[in-house]
Amino acid sequence: MRKMKEEKFPIIKAGFIFNKFNKSIKLPAILSKKEIQIEYPCRLDAMAINPAAVCYNDSMIFTPGEVVVSLKKFIKVKITVNSDKGGILNISENTKRKVLVKHAYLLMCDALNINPSLNIDVDDNEIPKHCGFGSSSSTISAVAAAINELYSCPIRDRDLIKYLASNHGEEISDNDNDNLKVVQCIGGGATNGLTEEGIIIIAGKSTAIAKMKYESDVLIAFPNDFVQKDAKVLMELEEENLWKFKKTGDEYADKIAYNLLHTALPGIANGSIKELADVVFDYRFNMGSNENCSFVYDRLMQISDKIRKLYEEGNCEFLALSSVGPAFFTIVKDENQKKVCKELMEQLNLKVLESSICNTKYIVNYSEEFNCFWEKEETGKSFRSRPPSKYIINEIDQLNVKDNKCIDIGCGGGRYSKYLKDKGANVLSLDKYPEMFDHTSNINFIQGLMTEIPVMDNSYYFALSIGVIHNSVTEDEYVNSFKEIYRILKNGGYALVSTFTNDVISSDLIKTGKNTYEIIDRQPMVLFSKEKINEILSGIGFKLIKIVDEHITDVGSGERYVYSILIQK
Repeated sequence: MRKMKEEKFPIIKAGFIFNKFNKSIKLPAILSKKEIQIEYPCRLDAMAINPAAVCYNDSMIFTPGEVVVSLKKFIKVKITVNSDKGGILNISENTKRKVLVKHAYLLMCDALNINPSLNIDVDDNEIPKHCGFGSSSSTISAVAAAINELYSCPIRDRDLIKYLASNHGEEISDNDNDNLKVVQCIGGGATNGLTEEGIIIIAGKSTAIAKMKYESDVLIAFPNDFVQKDAKVLMELEEENLWKFKKTGDEYADKIAYNLLHTALPGIANGSIKELADVVFDYRFNMGSNENCSFVYDRLMQISDKIRKLYEEGNCEFLALSSVGPAFFTIVKDENQKKVCKELMEQLNLKVLESSICNTKYIVNYSEEFNCFWEKEETGKSFRSRPPSKYIINEIDQLNVKDNKCIDIGCGGGRYSKYLKDKGANVLSLDKYPEMFDHTSNINFIQGLMTEIPVMDNSYYFALSIGVIHNSVTEDEYVNSFKEIYRILKNGGYALVSTFTNDVISSDLIKTGKNTYEIIDRQPMVLFSKEKINEILSGIGFKLIKIVDEHITDVGSGERYVYSILIQK
């Protein structure tokens, strides 16, 4: 068959942006931490759903979809803010892939409208390069996520995934710290580290459509004699073979999509990966996918033909080539499966790495000196010991919370969650900072953001949010938090909200924008007037039922005007 002519993937400067961040952050994001350390998991890419869509397009938004397994092999990022002015980036000598770090830094500077001077160190010693681990996209995503954390995460995870996936690039060589080779990115390297679940199906524009937690060990095997190639060499080889990807997609994409919809997705919904594993195996080993990727390593098909029996004979739960290889991986359920898989892999002259599925997003490790206010042990103790305010519980007493679903958003120590439980409510507690919560209370707790609450639409009778929403970093976050409350409430459902207003502005508040303020050693704030808050609520669709209370309180660093209201959807 004649090879199709494909347009070359260009070389770009680090920081080049094909697709601007389209969720506008109107003001520069506010720095809330001086140091951050995160551990970011890498991914294994089990399959593309439509391989024809990996071919070049002008938008740099690729839509083949993929099946991703998140792995407990971590890229470790440490960032400290220094006092230099003018956006000076210092990358440590120990950091090997400096151009990827530079690219991530410049992407985030543009998205957040910032220009900080940062010291960045990246330790990726656990991750083989250009071998199927998504090391390039995970490195960019890890640095971007750490910078986002420095500013209290003004970019939501799902938006950050799309932004990074549509502006991807990989180093041309180990010695070039300024230029990148454009490479297709489906979003797996960003999605796995920004998603709590370990097995993820991505479709369309880097959108996770199915996720599940699955506890299991993973064996990853790649040839002992494999020589890592730079992105420029790999992409030149891939461009010569893209016609094969298109041919496979044209022939099998409809069948793959049908099988995912009618077998794999129902299996995941019922807690099983068997159906998904069947779809992946069929694609990789029977539809020509492995052969399409054989340009990466000459012996790949010899390995493929022999390793397939591990799945066919039931000696693993899942078998796939990762990305274009040359790494193969198996998911195993017990020590016997692990033993059989490892023995065959070693017989095939493969180096075997052992790991397990990572069922959490990236892990944040703060040094004690730079812990943010809400993560300090004394803050948690203080909030856990506080009694509930009488005017709040009096209002709760007048609502029919018994046996109804109630959610405490920004629950802190959980004082109101406990009160709701004692009143017979079915309570869910949510907070960004799990360190705050009393986990001995036997109340269902989830870590999450007030702008992205992981519950169904129209599912709660009552929502409570006391002293939280003003801790937004941007005005958009403030408004979106109320929109999220509206989304999750049933029609006729109630919300009791207490927030600070700008009716009192004490000397500890440093004005950074029209309605934004910074506080030394505290979370930044968005403060609106009572009239503006009521206007925002009315625009969303809320009805103001009553003003529950208004008073001035001293928070230790200064005075705040507290505005508490009962609203209804």
